[in-house]
Amino acid sequence: MKHVTTIVALLIGLGSLSAAQAGDHARSHEFAMPSGPWLLHVEFPTVPGAPPPPPPFEETLTFHALGTVSESNTLLNENSYNAALGQGCGFTGPGGALELNCNGSEGTGSWRRTGRNTISFVFIKFVYDGVSNAHVGFLRTRSSRAVISGDELVQDASEILTEFLIGTDLGTAIPIPLGGANSIGYRIQ
Repeated sequence: MKHVTTIVALLIGLGSLSAAQAGDHARSHEFAMPSGPWLLHVEFPTVPGAPPPPPPFEETLTFHALGTVSESNTLLNENSYNAALGQGCGFTGPGGALELNCNGSEGTGSWRRTGRNTISFVFIKFVYDGVSNAHVGFLRTRSSRAVISGDELVQDASEILTEFLIGTDLGTAIPIPLGGANSIGYRIQ
């Protein structure tokens, strides 16, 4: 009976070890989880022949577990308009330079997984004139690919598009592409 008990204990121990090893193996192939808040440093690239880009800025993105995203940067005028110089910082659209002396709401949108360590997302916010506070349009940001590595998120300017949508009806607003921005973010823990 002592031998049977020893063999049973040994088999249980080996089974537990195999289960633990299988769990470790499964975890090594898990998808990166973006859920949670991220602090991003955003920087628009300099384009030869174009006006200078707006200065770098910080914002937060929160990727919620069920596929929604929230964005926090509401002071658009600080990033796109230089009050001291009385001029825009050089967003360039199809019609030439575009000044955005605006404020915005917080952004809201959605995200989805596109690969083991990549996601795509889109968010939109209301845009208000910085002087009269009248609703003048929307700002939409679309990322086709952001890379997550551990607690770091990297976004290349070529994989993202920000558009100013002029008009108060989202369905008929006229889009003006503002280009993409490089960003690097870190999970807030």
